[in-house]
Amino acid sequence: IYKWFIAEQTPMTSHCGNGNLTGTKTGIAQIDTETSIGLATAVTQRWCTKFSVPNEVDGTVNKQHFAKMWYELLIDSGAFLGITQGVSDPYVWTSGNGCGYTLGGSRYSYTNQTEKQILNASSRLLYTIDEGVSAGAIDRNLIIGGATPAIGKADYSNPLETVSVLQNLYVLLRGEAIPDRVRNCNRPGGPINITTEDAEQILYDFKKAFEENWVAGWDDPNNGEVQFVGFFDDRGGAIGTTGRLLTDITLDNGRLTAISIVVIALFSALFLFSFDLVESRVMLTLIGVILVIVSFFAALGFGILLGIKVNVNIAWTLPFIIIGLGVDDMYIVMLDLKKQKDYSTESFLRGMKEVVVPVTMTSLVNAAMFAIMNIVDIPAVYKTAQMALIAVIFLYLTIVFAFPAYCYLDMKRQEAGRYDILVCVKEKEDSSEDGKHSERQVSNGLYEMVYKPLVLSSSPLRYLSHAVIFLAGIAVFGVGIYGVTERQVGLGLEDFFPSFHQANVWATVRTEELASWSMGMSWGAIDYGKPESQMGMIRQFEEVVASPHVAEIDTKQLWMARFLIWTSRQCSTNFDRDDGDVLECGRDQIWPEDDSTCSGYWVYNSIGLREKAFSDGVTCTPNEGGICRPTSQMHPQDLLDLGINPRNPTNLTASWCPVFSGWSDEKFAFCLRRWSNFTGGGGGLLTVEDTATENPTCSGDYYSDSEIEVPIRLSQSPTMFALDLFSHDDTIDLIKETRVFCDDDESLHCWLSGIPYDYWEQYLWVEDVLVEVSGAAIGIGFLVAFSFLVARLTLTGNHPVGKIVVGSFVGALLIALTSILCLVPVVGLSVLADVNITAFSDMSFVLSIGFAVEYSVHVVHRFLDAPLSYKSATDRVHYAMSFLTLPTFLSFVSSTIGVVCLAFTDFNFNEVFFFRPLIIVMFVTYFFGCWFLPVVLSALDFSALKLGDPDENSGVEKPKEIAEEVSEMEDVVDISESISA
Repeated sequence: IYKWFIAEQTPMTSHCGNGNLTGTKTGIAQIDTETSIGLATAVTQRWCTKFSVPNEVDGTVNKQHFAKMWYELLIDSGAFLGITQGVSDPYVWTSGNGCGYTLGGSRYSYTNQTEKQILNASSRLLYTIDEGVSAGAIDRNLIIGGATPAIGKADYSNPLETVSVLQNLYVLLRGEAIPDRVRNCNRPGGPINITTEDAEQILYDFKKAFEENWVAGWDDPNNGEVQFVGFFDDRGGAIGTTGRLLTDITLDNGRLTAISIVVIALFSALFLFSFDLVESRVMLTLIGVILVIVSFFAALGFGILLGIKVNVNIAWTLPFIIIGLGVDDMYIVMLDLKKQKDYSTESFLRGMKEVVVPVTMTSLVNAAMFAIMNIVDIPAVYKTAQMALIAVIFLYLTIVFAFPAYCYLDMKRQEAGRYDILVCVKEKEDSSEDGKHSERQVSNGLYEMVYKPLVLSSSPLRYLSHAVIFLAGIAVFGVGIYGVTERQVGLGLEDFFPSFHQANVWATVRTEELASWSMGMSWGAIDYGKPESQMGMIRQFEEVVASPHVAEIDTKQLWMARFLIWTSRQCSTNFDRDDGDVLECGRDQIWPEDDSTCSGYWVYNSIGLREKAFSDGVTCTPNEGGICRPTSQMHPQDLLDLGINPRNPTNLTASWCPVFSGWSDEKFAFCLRRWSNFTGGGGGLLTVEDTATENPTCSGDYYSDSEIEVPIRLSQSPTMFALDLFSHDDTIDLIKETRVFCDDDESLHCWLSGIPYDYWEQYLWVEDVLVEVSGAAIGIGFLVAFSFLVARLTLTGNHPVGKIVVGSFVGALLIALTSILCLVPVVGLSVLADVNITAFSDMSFVLSIGFAVEYSVHVVHRFLDAPLSYKSATDRVHYAMSFLTLPTFLSFVSSTIGVVCLAFTDFNFNEVFFFRPLIIVMFVTYFFGCWFLPVVLSALDFSALKLGDPDENSGVEKPKEIAEEVSEMEDVVDISESISA
């Protein structure tokens, strides 16, 4: 037998005409004749099919080829499986490898069976076509959901009673692998040449078409009893279900963006319209809005040119928020110029001088806030922040340098008495003075009729309103704190996909019934040639597999484990050789440099790696487990090499694992190439381009013998699966449980990947990101405000430096505190509105700081810079808000208009994670910035906060010495007269 199957090398001519196969060679004529006749009648008439080897082509081979053919034909014969290779359905027979299967048996058919029969058959161990030889038993949690009893508790004695979900898993080639595949001569229709770009487009079209055909009729209750829904991931070089939906959501904002822009423009024009057509500023307002819009889209285009792709965060926040911030600064500039005494160039310069500092401060704080967001390692956040930073810069340049030019021209129009819009028409000389100034009365109406009586009047109503505002602020802040304590983290795919999309059903079912995701492990440039690294890789792999949320998989599926077995005497590759003349195990591969072989050796299992499971002949083991072996299962020669006496009782409990060492990089590369060629390789090892051998008989078909890069820079595990991820917490537990063995292992670093890690990992630290980014933004806002206030007030030369520093510090502190007062309620109220903490909501939360700064900087700056004739804190708040009430209100309304448009989106995801938090941002920041803060300022009647210029009209002369106290100044002016002036 050994000579016939293994050692015989006698040349023979391969031809179907060689005659009948002979049977046994026992030397007993009767037996040998009968077996020959049996073979001749059983298989000789069937061995010359088009699928058989050798073909009708003459050639010289040896008896090993015929021995192999004899074995295959015997197995195919009617006495065994009764199949014809290449013709028979492989599902009708079994090889006996799986638990419960026998050689030559038949597989269970699910066709024309009762539901009970099908459920009973599904209660057993399930395998792929090879009955577990390559990958072991299939974990039924991956394919069966909604089962009663639960998977893991169901078996023959306790069969499944109900199943509501059946999942099919399809694995596609990556885009870069497709060109080589379709160049193969065996491709139906012949080989073709395509580029990687073509392949990725084809893959995109294939995913889309596959999904559309699979889910056809998913929402039709009359379309059969089974609902088909599906999902393709975004890997492989072509986006899938999520990517396509993200594209749809991103591009869906155009209509609402246009509506918000039109409404903002009309609202602004309405408020700045006057029946005095000379004083009316509708045209200037529309020009300002257009400039803001143009600058925003210019920034968007510039960002795209820099490589920033427009994502859903950019599309559904920046048009509605950044445009509002730009329009806010436009109001400030335009209304400050509007309150000047005349239309002279001096008045224009004086007005611009008043607004440049606060506008610069707010823009710089917002820019710094977006810049600091780049520390967040979430593309949806830092890409949006980069685009927002560009937009803030563009808007600032537009508002400070471009828009004032139009304002100046408009002032000259008014000076010439020309009508708004109808600039060719001039006002009649006898126009009444009342009509000429009616618009100023309208502009002050909001302050005089609403704000002043409630906040600054001397009546008891003021004290009541102060108490209400203060208590309301405390209450909102308290509710915000409570909301923060109730926060939930995470966004599931079922939250992302809209209810009208089939993937919403898929995501919901996946979460509730299947709760599984594919995953994998990777290693970088570790020292693969050291036994410690080899065993360490296996240990990490086995520890991850052993964690509660990871499906079972045999250690031999890891490329390093397979390679180590190949180098040992346990290698079985020689028993299934493609070429009978070539031995394929590692110990048979000779490294020509020193005539050594690719041989490994065995070491004591000192770190507790899994042992291979061996059948006791009674209990069937569906998985092999590890690759290490107990002494009783070791090859005798290996025990001799180890110096181990297997009869010694102390050695019976020992365990041994294969390793290799002492190889040069060149030998390692040689052995890896041979291993890959004979076994197919694996592990995603990087190869040297154009080193694979092309099949001489098949153009485009390459052997798996590419030269592998050594030192190895990257290797990967086989596809693994995470299980029982029924909630965000379950997924977070998976990440924490498995990261301990990889990322936290300082001795041998590896990392995990797959949707649970790529998508859910952010929820490990998304709360920390919110705290860090918010804290940094508030801190930067404080520093910028303090620096600008010090610089601005020092240049006036009206007060000692010490006083300026103290006043500026208090002012900057008030701005920072206002930001905190806004941030906490925004987060808390959003949480109570069912907004979870995610990267998307984090972005909205942090934007509250931008709006808080936008309001508070203007209020605090004008309060500190009020002329010294405004003695009391209440008077100074009066000076600030008499001008700011209208522009801040216009800013609040225009920004709110943009956000309200988000409520009309077709995607629930946008409504939850953008509209809800942002509408809360609008109201909270306006309340604290324009109502709560002025109430607080009215109580801060301290000399250190009086940093304005002496009012020449009040009769108070500028002090001769800088250190003179402002409180010694006399002459009080009438506030109403000062405002009208």
